[in-house]
Amino acid sequence: MKWKWMGSRRTVVLSLILILAVALGTWGCEGTSPLGSNGLVQRQSAIEDKREVKSGEHGEGVTLTFFTNNSNRQAGQGLIEQKLIDQYMRENPGIEIKVETQAPDTLYQDKIKLYNAANKLPDIFSAWGNMNYLEPLINNHALMEFSRDELLLELGFLPGALDSFSSGGKLYGFPRNTDFWVIYYNKKMFADSGLQVPGTEDELLKAVRAFKSKGIVPIAMDGREPWSSGIWFDTMVQRISGTWEANADALERSRTFRVPEVRQAAHKMQTWIEEGAFGSGDLNLDYGMARSMFGHGQAAMFMMGDWEMGMAADPAFPEQVRAQIGAFALPALTGGRGSRHDLPSWFGGGYAVSNRSLHKEEAMRFLKWMFRPEGWAREVWQNGVTFPAQNYERFLTGRESAVQKDLMKIFSNARSFSGTVTQDKFRSEPQKVYYDALQQLAAGGLTPQAFSEVIDHAAEMNVTAE
Repeated sequence: MKWKWMGSRRTVVLSLILILAVALGTWGCEGTSPLGSNGLVQRQSAIEDKREVKSGEHGEGVTLTFFTNNSNRQAGQGLIEQKLIDQYMRENPGIEIKVETQAPDTLYQDKIKLYNAANKLPDIFSAWGNMNYLEPLINNHALMEFSRDELLLELGFLPGALDSFSSGGKLYGFPRNTDFWVIYYNKKMFADSGLQVPGTEDELLKAVRAFKSKGIVPIAMDGREPWSSGIWFDTMVQRISGTWEANADALERSRTFRVPEVRQAAHKMQTWIEEGAFGSGDLNLDYGMARSMFGHGQAAMFMMGDWEMGMAADPAFPEQVRAQIGAFALPALTGGRGSRHDLPSWFGGGYAVSNRSLHKEEAMRFLKWMFRPEGWAREVWQNGVTFPAQNYERFLTGRESAVQKDLMKIFSNARSFSGTVTQDKFRSEPQKVYYDALQQLAAGGLTPQAFSEVIDHAAEMNVTAE
């Protein structure tokens, strides 16, 4: 996906803002929505009437393999996946779908590489719309090509949603989510400490010091896997420079990472760490540990994506914590030109089908059923799990959770969107150099100056690797 704030590309962002604005204005209302009166919903409904994806009519004795990075099948996206898979098998007795899971994402992607090398990819598998992930699969002719027009019209994907899964004019997968980066917070902890929701860096660091003084971890964060630090770094550069183009242009070599904005962003990151924002030993904290720490009230905040709004409904966490979860955008930085209304946002992970599958038709039929508007989009939204990559305005109930409302407000108030994050534009070896530099910066092993030089070298490597 390539959302940018240049020229005609603004239409993608404006379309998304329109959808969210309409959604906010129609909670609890009945009758025809503005989207419907403009024809989008009517056209989609007409297509569904003519080309409805019916279950129970196909497949005799077919077994599909489904490999997913959603290992928790009792909550969140894993629960929704399993619910839809089970429903499909009930309605299609001739179809069996065998599920394999692997977490975290790094281990999942390593296993996909092994499957690809052996030409034994599962029929359906989790995929990400970036060339580091897709390119080896495309080069091995391992991915089934999809029909872009059919997916956009029949399944109602949002404008730009399919771009990052496309290469050479061909579509090789599609996303399930619209993702963006936020900070979750425990409302009761903030209230008990006399703190307001931070809108500036100074207010955030004030909260950090207050929680630290009480022996509470201020912000839980996945420090072990550097992809989360990569999104944080992108956001900090934007908050300093005032544009999402700085890192993107440096990677494309029309600019460089050896600039004051990058060094200042790196310095800010080290300052937050030195202030104790993430507690001690944060580099040893993985995703699950950080999530659990926040969900059990052991941390006041949690820096992660919108897909974790499902924490508010996760029975693994105590009700007194779940009821207190809110969210806010990363604040503006002192001396920076960016705003909390500039949102790191992109279309997230999705699915692909093996080109060597013996059951490609059945695999695609299942995915189209799973992603019919009444499938994934409705289920993830009405269960408070995440934002789908499809139009979901008609599924608003007016009973959205408090954290859902916070996230919708953050999204609808955004004035710019990052698009594909920098790390997803790196190929494998340069990406490793970039990730290692992020880890060393967080550990204090690289100065901001040295960090900017190392990642600029990685960008050069990325160009010569093409």
